[in-house]
Amino acid sequence: MLGCGGLQDEVSHFFTMLGHPLRRKIIQYLGDSDWGGFTDLSSYLGVSTGTLYYQLDLLDGLLEQDEDKKYHLNEKGRFAYKLLIESDERLSSSRFVKRASSLTSYVTLLIIGWRLISRLYGLSRTAIVFTAIIIIYGTLVTSLSGLYPLVLIYVDRLPVPKIYIPMLFISGYLLINILANLTSYLVYRAKEGVKNLFVGSAFSLLPILILPTVHLVANYLNSPLTSLQAQVIMLIGLGYSLCFLTSAISLSKGLSAVKAALPASVTLYVSLGIAFILINL
Repeated sequence: MLGCGGLQDEVSHFFTMLGHPLRRKIIQYLGDSDWGGFTDLSSYLGVSTGTLYYQLDLLDGLLEQDEDKKYHLNEKGRFAYKLLIESDERLSSSRFVKRASSLTSYVTLLIIGWRLISRLYGLSRTAIVFTAIIIIYGTLVTSLSGLYPLVLIYVDRLPVPKIYIPMLFISGYLLINILANLTSYLVYRAKEGVKNLFVGSAFSLLPILILPTVHLVANYLNSPLTSLQAQVIMLIGLGYSLCFLTSAISLSKGLSAVKAALPASVTLYVSLGIAFILINL
């Protein structure tokens, strides 16, 4: 048990170790979330791989890793986290403001798929099964709906036989990964996370699959969608798909959300370009 002098030395050591804002953010993140993977921390901090490894090494006495390589705070880490929280509370005029801000961040990350994708990246076998289910379902429902998938958007007419619809869907999925990996490497030199991106990009397809699903059900009920209804559903799904894809790229490549938005946007523009070319053939 620490004496008074030992406790003071321990506290002094913690504050010295946490003197850097990045290290404080790491402790804060792990304390709030209970655990975090390397890609989670890299995305949250928006720093390079080398910088994050360096900061984690300096925090070695406060952290531990489980069998899945996820970081947790050990006993000393939780004590450091408590010190940080207490310091923040002294500087804050209201604890409610802090909690509201945390709640807002939590809800935002949940809506854009960041939290779910980060969890999937930590479950390799489950993630592979999940990816396969999405691709199989997407291929089937798209084929049965008769709509043509062009990466991230759908059109109802193309000068292409409908027998090629399954091929178009799978090709679009592969193209998303090619574009995201290539753009991330060329712009940010981020070449890691290829396997994880295959999982995250599959999840990002779910919102756009709403349109062929609803289209198929509506036709089965003899109540086909109007052009306006189809466009509204597609735009909403496209918006969420772009959010999910940005989160997937951010987590797999260790990029900030702002940087990850560029590869996601490139994918959208390629989709629109392909649609424009094929429709006008």
